[in-house]
Amino acid sequence: MRHVQPIHINVDGRARYRVAGLRKTPPIKAYLEKRLSRRLEIVDVSASSITGTILVSYNSGNDHHSIGKIIDDIVCEYAPDLNPESSHRPTFGSDRRDRTANTISDPTVETSRPVSAQDDHDGEPWHLMPRRAVLQAMNADEKLGLTREEADRRFHQDGPNLLPQSKPRTGLSIFMDQMNSLPVYLLGAAAGVSVLTGGVFDAAVIMGVVVANAVIGYFTESAAEKTIHSLKRLVRPQAEVLRDRQIVSLPVEAVVTGDILILKPGAYIAADARIIAASNLSIDESMLTGENMPAAKHARPLNKAGIALGDRTNMAYMGTLVTGGQGLAVAVATGEQTQIGRIQILLNQTRPPETPIERQLGTMGDQLVLMCGGVCGIVFFIGLMRGYGVLRMMRMAISLAAAAVPEGLPAAATINFALGITRMRKHKVLIRHLQAVETLGAVQALCMDKTGTITCNEMTVQRVCSGPTCYTVDDGRFLDDGDAIDPLLNPALSHLLTACALCHEIKVNGMDETGQIKLCGSATETALVRLADDAGMDVRKVGKDFRRLTINHRAENRLYMSTLHRAPEGGRLFCVKGSPPEVLAMCDREAIDDQELPLTGERRLAIISENEKMAAGALRILGFAYRPIADEEELNESAMVWLGLVGMMDPIRDGVSPLIGEFHRAGIETVMITGDQSTTALAVAEELKLSGDAPLDILDSSDLAAMDPETLMALAKKAHVYSRVSPAHKLKIVQALQSAGVVVAMTGDGINDGPALKAADVGIAMGKTGTDVARDVADVVLEEDNLETLALALEDGRTIHGNIRKSVHFFLSTNISEIMIMTTAMGLGIGFPLNVMQLMWINIISDIFPGMALSMEAAENDVMDRPPRDAGAPLFSGQDFVKMTRESAAITGGALAAYGYGVARYGLGRGATSLAFQSLTIGQLLHALSCRSEHTSMFHRRELPANPHLTVAVGGSLALQALTMVFPPLRAALGLTAPALLDVAVIAGTSLAALVFNEAAKIDSTTAKQKKISQEMNHESNG
Repeated sequence: MRHVQPIHINVDGRARYRVAGLRKTPPIKAYLEKRLSRRLEIVDVSASSITGTILVSYNSGNDHHSIGKIIDDIVCEYAPDLNPESSHRPTFGSDRRDRTANTISDPTVETSRPVSAQDDHDGEPWHLMPRRAVLQAMNADEKLGLTREEADRRFHQDGPNLLPQSKPRTGLSIFMDQMNSLPVYLLGAAAGVSVLTGGVFDAAVIMGVVVANAVIGYFTESAAEKTIHSLKRLVRPQAEVLRDRQIVSLPVEAVVTGDILILKPGAYIAADARIIAASNLSIDESMLTGENMPAAKHARPLNKAGIALGDRTNMAYMGTLVTGGQGLAVAVATGEQTQIGRIQILLNQTRPPETPIERQLGTMGDQLVLMCGGVCGIVFFIGLMRGYGVLRMMRMAISLAAAAVPEGLPAAATINFALGITRMRKHKVLIRHLQAVETLGAVQALCMDKTGTITCNEMTVQRVCSGPTCYTVDDGRFLDDGDAIDPLLNPALSHLLTACALCHEIKVNGMDETGQIKLCGSATETALVRLADDAGMDVRKVGKDFRRLTINHRAENRLYMSTLHRAPEGGRLFCVKGSPPEVLAMCDREAIDDQELPLTGERRLAIISENEKMAAGALRILGFAYRPIADEEELNESAMVWLGLVGMMDPIRDGVSPLIGEFHRAGIETVMITGDQSTTALAVAEELKLSGDAPLDILDSSDLAAMDPETLMALAKKAHVYSRVSPAHKLKIVQALQSAGVVVAMTGDGINDGPALKAADVGIAMGKTGTDVARDVADVVLEEDNLETLALALEDGRTIHGNIRKSVHFFLSTNISEIMIMTTAMGLGIGFPLNVMQLMWINIISDIFPGMALSMEAAENDVMDRPPRDAGAPLFSGQDFVKMTRESAAITGGALAAYGYGVARYGLGRGATSLAFQSLTIGQLLHALSCRSEHTSMFHRRELPANPHLTVAVGGSLALQALTMVFPPLRAALGLTAPALLDVAVIAGTSLAALVFNEAAKIDSTTAKQKKISQEMNHESNG
């Protein structure tokens, strides 16, 4: 066979082959599957263009040679000129001439490459294969390990065992992102036109504003990027593997497929691996699956293909940690081929959505483009009809078009975002993107990962029952009806704590800087030893006094663990912990206070009832028993003394419960997404009151798998809890909510949260306990894992959106007034109230600084009592534009009145133009005071919070405007005359009249609104 090489043929009726030319060639895959499926000898066929292998099941009476010959002939039919030498990459391992021996053959013989982890989907899954078949497929030996030469060959062929690091944004890309907005494009176009028409100074001023905006955004975002990048772990883990019969410690990146991994408590799983030996092995997979309980592992093959990662009990995955027991595993995938690598690929395929403010400002930018075009056309046409020259009208029309573009809008938005980022940084909240602050204010649903986000991702004892008394455990203190007790003074409790301190596999690694013992092992056993230590027991001394003699681990048919110890006073002590019913069945006595009393049927029922009660509260419960044994007495697991029950759970983080209530008050739906079972998830959700006063709805991943997108979208807005979910499910949930028109924030800390964090409108990662993957893709990083700061971020986001509205409101209403005065005057045939330089002065002086100062308004008191805004709605409604037009008309009316007075007194020319210019500019500056609130007028008794920035901006702008009256060179540059005393009175009167009119209109608007609300309430009460 020239093109086909058998690589797994030990199972009768089934064989896997390496096929030349198949890798990265989907047409050959399709051709092989189509042709082979028609052959009577073939029962089933599955080819992979990713790994270059084909798995074939065939009828009895055939052998792998004849099947291989059939495949070879079909390959030759498809590509008769195929050169097999060029189609196979250099590979390692042996040709497996002796396929019955688990040894590594001569490494100098060139053979096929071991099967990739991608075969999990394209061929027979690793968890279905017997351990020997996996070893043969990987050309590995569990006793010898790989030779160093073989490992080097595989390393050079496959590369280091590393995931592709997400590249931080370059300084240039961050800076260019600041320039990538439609208002900036419009300003650039206006600057270009100004240059073409001789307005070089105007163009320089406009571009100065654009560059200043970009610089502010650049420094703010780059600082956040550097801080987040600095949170990455600086220490790379090590892995112990078998090489040349010896156990060696290697950097994780040096591990290759086929390596035999040594698994023991605390070990980092360096690659995706099939477990080939296990003794009470348990692995913490919470970072990948979201389940906080360690997963028990074994080496037996499973019998179901399509099961979740958390249920693949004979597999270990890269990035997880061994918490108990020991074992061996053969690496079947490294780097990008691992489950973490696939999540990374999923991340790269996920695009973050546009932020609400980006969509809204983009829509407004399109409207401004149309306005600019319309203004240019109308003014140009009216001017020509009035007999003005083409060149003069062209420049005037372009100047007005530039006036329609708010030069200060990008800078105001950027400063808003930058101030929000600065405030958040003080609270240890890092914002990666400027717009993410504003998007937080639009959040309508908050999806929270349970393990590590809502909970602490560590087991903590909550309740202890000894005899008829049950104690609440709070921060290590034993409480009896709220009163603290010393458990070591109660003999029965002291015995129970001694059993906790002895019956385990925990390693005590000295003390930390706070004086607390450092424990290494499973979360459950850590919680039990910690309980004894917190109670005041010297667990290290107890361990030395009661030297352990033997240990019997928990097994499938033996749901308890037992240890035998040498007692310091002589004899032995036998301790048992495990499933309460099984441990209870071993007991005939019960420790109560300082006595050992017979265990009656009534007490047994009471203990079982308490066990069920604790289980209903989502506690994990263990029963404890002990028995002193004399040296001459034979050990047997009966006639034990019952010590009590210990219930523990992964506790909810401090402050999360009131935080949920605060989110509900703000109108934000809270959704919990977890890999835990439904019962555990339901108990946590009920404790948090996740659904508020509404019934709690929960969806399991088994429901999600068969659900079509439309159904999921409909249910997504109702569900409060999702249980047993995978990374793909989390992404699906977030996208379903977004499809339903909901702005989604997603919190998480694990690798499995990465795709959903990136897809969410706002991704929020834990900075302290979170993984690098989660931090890399998140928009917001909580440096101290403090969810309470989310409320501050939400308040900031809502305030920022309101301030942007105030700024844009000011920009548009004042710019519209400039267009109104020019078009009205030209339409009436009374000349040009403003020249080109005056228009540019107004845009620079009256727009930018007061508008930016409006963006620094303090938060309103009721900002968190309002429901989230509709993110799909435009920044302004039609009613808002009507209001702005009315305000512009008031400012324009005052300026036209001053212009009319000037024409009457001085005639058409500089005198009249000067009055119009001064009245319009001062009227616009005073209008900034009116834009501070949409409803509160200066005539209301309620005062607005102080805004010193606005005071400085308006005061400084008025001072500059005064210079245009008294500084001759500036008057000359703008084409103005010095005003007489009466002129000053006219200017002041017409400017103030516009402010009074607009403020009085607020009173009427507020009264009408209150009346409408009152009528609606009366209607509801009557109805």
